[in-house]
Amino acid sequence: MSQAVSTTVKNKVQSVANALSLKTCNKCGGNGYMKSSPNCYHTCLTCLGKGLISEQRESIN
Repeated sequence: MSQAVSTTVKNKVQSVANALSLKTCNKCGGNGYMKSSPNCYHTCLTCLGKGLISEQRESIN
């Protein structure tokens, strides 16, 4: 019985993961930081320093 429950949960997690895709951040160009002056860098707040943002597809069930 527990095996059937774990299979259902696993399929649900996989369907959510397949519905989300990552794309390069447009603001920082995928670097995760931006140069504001010749010697000063700031973390990109759009992607929170990761360089990737999640793009949700339209068909999420």
